[in-house]
Amino acid sequence: MKTVMERLEKWLEAHLPELRQDLAPGCSEAELAAFESLVGRPFPESLKQLYRLHDGQHGVASSGPFYGLNFLSLAAAKAQWESWKEIIEQWSPEEMTEASEFCTSATPGAIQTLYANRFWIPFAYDYGGNHLGVDLDPGERGTLGQVINFGSDEEDKYVVGRSVDTFMSWLVGQLESGNFAIREEDGGWQSLNIKEPEVLHFLDAVPILFGAQSDK
Repeated sequence: MKTVMERLEKWLEAHLPELRQDLAPGCSEAELAAFESLVGRPFPESLKQLYRLHDGQHGVASSGPFYGLNFLSLAAAKAQWESWKEIIEQWSPEEMTEASEFCTSATPGAIQTLYANRFWIPFAYDYGGNHLGVDLDPGERGTLGQVINFGSDEEDKYVVGRSVDTFMSWLVGQLESGNFAIREEDGGWQSLNIKEPEVLHFLDAVPILFGAQSDK
């Protein structure tokens, strides 16, 4: 993870230095342990390594390193997780079944076809109720610690990495190969987007990039 993060930092320094400066120092072991204990399941080592290196973003930059998705601090990830947990606890089983009716897993059996799951741990956020996160409760064909998309608009779920390390390696490889677009937005700030496929929201690219899973 350290090597991959160093590559990402180098890329950001060259292309979006304000975003590189926005990355926060790593979190403490106590903070990680507290969140892990609250969830009630151990976090995969690659997720913990990610947060040991950087505790998300300070929030000054106008974009995030995950093709524009914001890198949640551990405290912000915990707050988002608690919001989803509250929904799950408040809804009846019938309400959850109804909300999950149209949910799918691109690889059948890899991700539980639920609207929400208390063991999905967000680390990236679009400020619209949607995330990339770590799956601590995968389906029978899934992998513990896989990175998935989920959220209020994400009925169709995809594995975007078998681990945080795998996802980060994919992301940095894409950026280094030139698959990015930096756009000047109103107000003079810059946003980071994917170049191919040409979409304005990375989560809209996920079905195109990872849709081949449905054929496996």
